[in-house]
Amino acid sequence: MNRQEKPQEAGMDIRKKGLLIDAAIYAAAFVISSAFFMRISHPLVATAVFTAVCTVLIFIGSVVFADVSVYDPYWSVAPPVMLLLNMIRYRLWNVNAWVLLAVVCIWAVRLTANWYAAYPGLGHEDWRYAKYRKKYPPFEFHLISFVGLHFVPTVAVYAGMISALLAVREERFAPLSAAGIAVMLAAVYLEYVSDRDIHRFLRDHPGERKTCNISVWHYSRHPNYLGEMSFWTGMFIYFATLRPDSWYLGLGFLSIIALFLFVSIPMMEKHNMERRADYGEYRASTPMLIPIPGRVRPEKE
Repeated sequence: MNRQEKPQEAGMDIRKKGLLIDAAIYAAAFVISSAFFMRISHPLVATAVFTAVCTVLIFIGSVVFADVSVYDPYWSVAPPVMLLLNMIRYRLWNVNAWVLLAVVCIWAVRLTANWYAAYPGLGHEDWRYAKYRKKYPPFEFHLISFVGLHFVPTVAVYAGMISALLAVREERFAPLSAAGIAVMLAAVYLEYVSDRDIHRFLRDHPGERKTCNISVWHYSRHPNYLGEMSFWTGMFIYFATLRPDSWYLGLGFLSIIALFLFVSIPMMEKHNMERRADYGEYRASTPMLIPIPGRVRPEKE
């Protein structure tokens, strides 16, 4: 009994140690970056500096601990911090600020919880990062890591957040902005269902390398990515209905759409084709993102 428990206990120790180190890195990054944020008057510039300094510090942490996955939760953790800092620094206590903070927190908690549930511990990099680390010598790898794996996602998230950062400065609430709220909440639910059901599928088929085709995965090859893209689209809709005269200022969310369409999805498609023998058939019969009538095969009884 004790021999069986020791490996599990060791695994839990590695996981807890990793979580504590990650938390310490993020706490230090947020505190130091907030000091820069508070010294700059322009909100968009201040937020840009905040997220840039954060990314540099987290990158340093990923180098020190040889784990690029230290950066993984930044995507979901940083946006609510950005909004809250803007609310505090510029005294934005209007209805738009509270509504957007609430919705972004719902999204952030769910996405971070999904990361937490699958977190294996410090030193266990995502397969994409491990692939780059194996392929390139140290200097080139760190350069790719800093630019492509850290700063590019940071810039995309910041660009997507511009809609929210501008919307929270508006005192009035536009009734049509409710459409944006609905899209964002529906997107969060789609992501929740996608993650819940693929985790269930993997538990039911351990080591089989079968393609998940249950639930929403039966109708879309990447429903989780569809949910994420929809969330940022909903944020843009919220802003555009609030500021129809300057809707174009919120188009930064398209950088997130591009990141998924031209980087994340192609990489995942290639990875699945290499690892799953049935993925070719699944790919031929299932739309990449949005379900198309007549394209999806009927479910088996």
